[in-house]
Amino acid sequence: MSFSHSFVVPSYNHVRYVGETIESLLKQDLPGSEIVVSDDGSTDGSRELIERYRDRVRIVYPPRRMGMMGNYNHAVSQAAGTWVSLMGSDDKALPGFTTAVRAAVEAHPDAILVSGNYQHIDGDSKLLKSEKVLSVKAFAPPPENFHTQLVAVKVHPAAHAFRKSAWEKVGGFDEAMHLYGDWALWLKLAACGSFVHRPEFFSQYRIEYRPGLSRKRMPEVLQDSARIALQVIPDVARQIPNADMARVAQASRRHFRARLAECARELPAAERGFAVDLMKDWADAVGERALLDRFATGAAISGGLRNTWLWHTARSVYKAVR
Repeated sequence: MSFSHSFVVPSYNHVRYVGETIESLLKQDLPGSEIVVSDDGSTDGSRELIERYRDRVRIVYPPRRMGMMGNYNHAVSQAAGTWVSLMGSDDKALPGFTTAVRAAVEAHPDAILVSGNYQHIDGDSKLLKSEKVLSVKAFAPPPENFHTQLVAVKVHPAAHAFRKSAWEKVGGFDEAMHLYGDWALWLKLAACGSFVHRPEFFSQYRIEYRPGLSRKRMPEVLQDSARIALQVIPDVARQIPNADMARVAQASRRHFRARLAECARELPAAERGFAVDLMKDWADAVGERALLDRFATGAAISGGLRNTWLWHTARSVYKAVR
């Protein structure tokens, strides 16, 4: 089957940036990739701006307000390509994105997901840093592709392409998720086939332009993290021959401690009640109820080696030489 590719842009109230997103996709150096923009009821003028591109992109509108994951699914469902890349309506594709995906597919025709590296930009499109995805191999079949994603997502939401038939097979993005539906999808896809990682920088991901967003989203982050740890990962592990269940349990405990340490850094004792409620079942599952009780009293929580100066220094050196 010949290679075909769709960029899908789920959009909502990003009038400042969605034009830049579309322009970056129109500049891809491989003709033939389609662009599908799905606007989820924007009220800030985004629709009017998007409509200016109607002669060059396909514009679709969900039948009702879908929310983030619902709009993801609606956008992908409209794609004609056998391969699909999701692109946030405030992010930008770098030249060569599609070419790198095609090269990966030609080298590994049975793969079901391709990922790449990415850059961080701020609200004014200033380059902040370039990020290489570490701890992944150029080619990873199951269960390796599953094991590498147990503690943290290793496929960036703006630097990937997945086979649409595999997305259909696993039921699309989990609409019970608020923010981490992409991570849940990558975990589910790991049971379907091999992942390929390319060294190219695929995209620019916009950060640090909405003050207070991480604190505002913390309840959703905790809900999604618990769902991934308690439901998604165990369900996928049962589908993958040779999945290491001891590794799954260890990863869940590490993930729990990391999330709790993040909360402890951001929340004073008086504001921790909601986090305790959201993490109780997870704490019981990983045998960390005592740690959660300490957190509830206002104690500082260590995130382990990954939160130390030594670890961050070693990671920076490794990233530079890799």
